[in-house]
Amino acid sequence: MESIKQTVIQASQTFYTTQDREQRRSAEQWLNDFKKSVDAWFISDQILHTDKNEQVLFFAAQTIRSKIQNSFHELPLESHESLKNSLIEHLEKLSLSKYSTVQTQINIALSDLVMLMANWQSPIPELIQKFNKPEQMNSLVDFLTILPEEISNKRLKLGQNRRDQLRTLFSNSSPFLIEYLEQSLTQISHETTQNNQTNQDKIKSIFKCYSSWIETKLIETNLIINSQLYAYLFRILADPNTELDLHDVVTSCLINILLLFPFNARVDDVGRALLLSLKENIFNLTMCYKQAESESNTEKCSDFCMIYTELCNALSYYYLNEPSSQLGDMNSINLLLMCGTHEDYEVFQKSFVFWFNISEEIYTNEKCDKLCLQFKPFVYTLIDCVCKHCRLDPEHKSIPPSRTDDFGDFRVKAADLVSDIVFIVEANKCFEKMFLILQAPNATWFEIESALFIMCSFAKSISQEEEQCVTQVVQAILSLPSQVHISVKCTGIRLIGELCDWLNKHPLFIDNALNFVCSGFSDPNVAQIAANTMLNICTQCQTHLINHLETLLNIVISTDNIDMPSDASMELLKSAVVILNNLPSSEITEPLIKLCNIQLQGLGKVLSNEKIQGTKGLPLYWLDRLTAIFRTVKIKNVPTSNIHPCQPVIEQAWPLISACLNKYQQDSKITECCCRTLRFMLRSTEKYSKGILVDFVNVIISMYRLNHFSCFLYLGSILVDIYGTENEFKAGLIEMMQIFTNQAFDYIIKNCQNVENLDELRKHPDTIDDFFRLSLRFMQRCPLEFIESSIFSPVITLAVTSLNLDHRDANSSITKFLSEFISLSHKPQIKGLNESNSSLVNRFIAEIGYKMIENSIHATINMTTRDTKDGIADVLSELLSASRTQVETDLLAVLKNLRKTNQHGCEIVTERQLLEVHNKIMMSNGSNEIENALIQLEQLYL
Repeated sequence: MESIKQTVIQASQTFYTTQDREQRRSAEQWLNDFKKSVDAWFISDQILHTDKNEQVLFFAAQTIRSKIQNSFHELPLESHESLKNSLIEHLEKLSLSKYSTVQTQINIALSDLVMLMANWQSPIPELIQKFNKPEQMNSLVDFLTILPEEISNKRLKLGQNRRDQLRTLFSNSSPFLIEYLEQSLTQISHETTQNNQTNQDKIKSIFKCYSSWIETKLIETNLIINSQLYAYLFRILADPNTELDLHDVVTSCLINILLLFPFNARVDDVGRALLLSLKENIFNLTMCYKQAESESNTEKCSDFCMIYTELCNALSYYYLNEPSSQLGDMNSINLLLMCGTHEDYEVFQKSFVFWFNISEEIYTNEKCDKLCLQFKPFVYTLIDCVCKHCRLDPEHKSIPPSRTDDFGDFRVKAADLVSDIVFIVEANKCFEKMFLILQAPNATWFEIESALFIMCSFAKSISQEEEQCVTQVVQAILSLPSQVHISVKCTGIRLIGELCDWLNKHPLFIDNALNFVCSGFSDPNVAQIAANTMLNICTQCQTHLINHLETLLNIVISTDNIDMPSDASMELLKSAVVILNNLPSSEITEPLIKLCNIQLQGLGKVLSNEKIQGTKGLPLYWLDRLTAIFRTVKIKNVPTSNIHPCQPVIEQAWPLISACLNKYQQDSKITECCCRTLRFMLRSTEKYSKGILVDFVNVIISMYRLNHFSCFLYLGSILVDIYGTENEFKAGLIEMMQIFTNQAFDYIIKNCQNVENLDELRKHPDTIDDFFRLSLRFMQRCPLEFIESSIFSPVITLAVTSLNLDHRDANSSITKFLSEFISLSHKPQIKGLNESNSSLVNRFIAEIGYKMIENSIHATINMTTRDTKDGIADVLSELLSASRTQVETDLLAVLKNLRKTNQHGCEIVTERQLLEVHNKIMMSNGSNEIENALIQLEQLYL
């Protein structure tokens, strides 16, 4: 054991200090293996008792913490007390050292031990008494800060019952905690020390601890308001000499108190007293905010703005329902608007969350009109503040900043806010208000740009019948001089695009609007915004633009010879196709070939290894453009006797794309891109591409055999969706599925017979996802042929096993497939289901029903991936419809077989609770109620 200990010390020192990568990797591997061993408990504890090297101590402490979190079952029950005592000793020793990182690991380890050690009845009073020396205060407070946070640590898998026990235990101990923190604070206040920084740090630790307990809702409301800490908190915020770090901590603490009051919720009498006190005390801080603003202390102003925001959220119920009450006094909203006048947009941005919340509440409220009148003055002021903060710097020379820029991101969020809240003041009136800025005789370019930018956010809400104001704005934009600032031009072009609905009702402006937009294509910086606007106009004004198709085609062709961004040229392609969709079907093929030939020629050059500079030398460039074309094509009313307008184009494109698949068969990215193009090509013609179907299937099968890229399975699902109901193709599609199944099983499991190898399944979630998407299409389009085939039995077995797969998309495809299969047994709209077929379906359900329920329940309590419960609930709901009696018996048996105690015999869940879950599922009226029962079950084990 001593030799292993020395190896641990040496390996950890090597890991933390060596510059040699190979030595570091080797040391890391050895240490990871050591952590998994049972010996790690004893050796790590020994190191903590004897070693003095900080890095070695850190590794040992981290190992103990990791073992408690992940391998607590390795320890026998009788050793828990000695582990507890040892950790307390380590914490006592570390309280006199400066090894804060080591101490943090021990704090977490001891906290987790409190969670898991059910027979430790009074940990908080015991530890407060144990660490009663002044020099131990920091260590104890740090531990008490971490302790409540670990209640929600999912790694510990405490289960809801144990969490409830701990919350009760800690809540009952909170008076001891508050008393201890108050005594510590009093002691610090009476200390006479030259090191004021030390005192500030201690006060900071106390309020971090207090905040942690409030955040986890472990302190009763009456204890908060009567605490010395509560009063002291406001004294710190009111003191202009408070250091920023302490100010931030105390702000967080106050915000956590305010968060005890949910948005738009009425409070009880005790809560009302605290809320009144909070409102009064926060109002008293107004001068502190103004002083911080005058001293350009942006950080403190930001803190105050967050406080005002959460105060308004806490008071929201009273604004909406009791505006004449003491708590409903809307003057507190003026505190938020005061922050809107701060010079820094980041301060103002902190208030947005309240405005988003309140606008949604007003919009859905039955008293919407009355509330709009009530809030209108505040919203007008808010929009003024937004408009001023969205102004670009006078020295700004280029286009408006994008979202990747901090200020650009603020402008996007500000625009979203105005879009959400403008209904309170009415969009038309707000538009008029912004127009006044444009009309101002001395308006600067950045004031004009800001007003145009704000108009963009709600232009689509403008009445299409509005004449005067919008007409003047459109005319003003279209008349902008060529030398206007580039940002004004960009935002003007964007606003024209946002007014596309209005233009559709006022077609006289469309020609001039298009000319104005086209002027932006000559500048690569403006081209993207111009292209987006062009697509907006073409989408909303299609019938007015058929005569402009030739012009659009010429613009698209010409962009190939100018320096236009790829995304912009793609938007122009889509614009042309949108107009093309409105032609008679007999006139579509020629312009479509014209558009596609450019892309096919470019792809052909790449495949011929011609040297082309830039992105045009990559197959992805041309494939993406072909995808954009076929994705946008929407051709209606093609006579069944005619050739589909897209068919000649597809017959031209298919050989090139097939060659591309062959050339880049080992490149997953290019292969996926080819499959995406083929997907939209097939969708554009639906059942009109029968001529290439056999060749198409042969190619994707041969490609899948070579590389096992799951995108070919997805492409197969598209074929089944389109042709699966056609009798002449069913046998061929089943044969395709047979090959895909054999190949997929060989790839995933290496052995076709062993479809229950879950470890292998976990390595290939994308293949599982696309395989069951394909299986689902068979179940939807030709279910009887699929069920009667030889491959169905292993497929359904794999599906049931894969219910345990911890991957959201894969799990979703699996549960949809299973739900569709089970529905065959009880939904009368499934035609062609004779007695023999029905018997086969019911036999499968009888054979796999128990396993399906068992895996569904195990997946519920063991998965870490969220958003899987709805799919599992659908499966159980379909099973209930198929055979309620069988489900009732099987579900009860599965729930009874679940573990009810942990490895040390402590109860996790009771029989009564499991029976309650069973009853809720059996009495449910649909998937939603089943999902709620599954969430309840998950919480009992998580």
